[in-house]
Amino acid sequence: MSWIRRGARGGETAGQRLPDLEFLALVRAGLEREAPGVTRGAELKGNSLHSPQGWAVAVTRLHPGSHLHYDLLAVPDWRIQPEVPMFADCAVAMNGDPRSAADSWVQTTGMCLLELLDRRGRFAAHFGPDDEHGVPGFHMIASGATAFGAEQAENQRLQKSLLDANVLHRVAATFTGDLESPWFNGIKVYYGGQPGAVQAEVRVNGDCHRDASAAMSALGITEPAAFAASRFYALLLPVTGGGQPQYPATILEADAAPGEGCGHDGRCGCGEELDPEHPGFALPLPHLIAELPPEERERRVRVHTDAVIVAAGVGNFLKVRLPIQLDDGRTVIYLVWIYLEAKVFNEVTRRVREDSLAGHRFSGLLCNGVGPWGDQLLRAPVTLEGRPSEGLGAVGICEVVQTKHKLLGEVLRNRWPATMVMSKALTVPRFSRNR
Repeated sequence: MSWIRRGARGGETAGQRLPDLEFLALVRAGLEREAPGVTRGAELKGNSLHSPQGWAVAVTRLHPGSHLHYDLLAVPDWRIQPEVPMFADCAVAMNGDPRSAADSWVQTTGMCLLELLDRRGRFAAHFGPDDEHGVPGFHMIASGATAFGAEQAENQRLQKSLLDANVLHRVAATFTGDLESPWFNGIKVYYGGQPGAVQAEVRVNGDCHRDASAAMSALGITEPAAFAASRFYALLLPVTGGGQPQYPATILEADAAPGEGCGHDGRCGCGEELDPEHPGFALPLPHLIAELPPEERERRVRVHTDAVIVAAGVGNFLKVRLPIQLDDGRTVIYLVWIYLEAKVFNEVTRRVREDSLAGHRFSGLLCNGVGPWGDQLLRAPVTLEGRPSEGLGAVGICEVVQTKHKLLGEVLRNRWPATMVMSKALTVPRFSRNR
């Protein structure tokens, strides 16, 4: 299932159609949250968001729709002329707020755009033509699923049902003959509605594909018990004789990917010197994910953001703060990964959406070796507490506050020689906490 972020508050635009550039400003903000630095230098002009790196996103008019319906074109490299390769999608502000439409596009289609340019599995998953989740004859880049509805539990159930249905693999024969682009084909999968009135739709390069949609309807995906809708996006790239896709020449330039960085906010990898007053270290992956072979990791990881990782058959992981006091009065902050049971994970996501995470305590297992204590801390049971958010629309990160593990308890309670802790941490990605 996908991590559903709580958007920025405020409703001054609810029920109104934003001008194209104002809507693209929301898209730009969403892309920047997912990949800090990726929109550096990008300009809003005409009906487009143009990046000097070569990619662009444009608002267009592909289909008639309501005033809250936005048709978007993603252009991986606008410098290819005269026929510029692009893929289409639409987003609808189902709750009347254009922010929700922008966020939905960013977390699905936008993630595929970023991954097409980055190609390291940091924003979306890769599946080969012979993979059990893949599409024969094509290399697939697939986002996680987002959901919208009145009940968070129902949203999550629908997301899981849609992803577990393995739609594109199972209905591939109905639409692959219509994929004509030599570069990439954009596929949107949508499922949702009221109980007894559910719509299943597969859109191929922006247009509803009747045969694929009918085949999807016949898969028996669990219907929602209350109004809910879920969607995901995929890019299908033709493969060469050697079984490899041909990627655009444009390469993504961003500070870091979700969960992998050491930047100004703990997410980017700018290589900046460690802040001596506020040292911090970010652990890139949970131990259970890091030890998987790359192809197995690609197959299992369904969601990978700056806050969570969800991997089929492995578990749900949340990034949290682990503070360690030094003998010189400073505190080192490690950003570590915690394993959460499904019911605990679901409760955390519900509280994130309802803005009630601050002060909530819950349990998990530490999934990283830390500093000079290394793997002795792996699987240590911990108690975590949600912290208040630091800004409008932000989500407060959780922190390790207690443990029954003897060694980790000592790590949390005692003050440690700075030379010992820092020397054992220099190979860990760094981030600045001096904001």
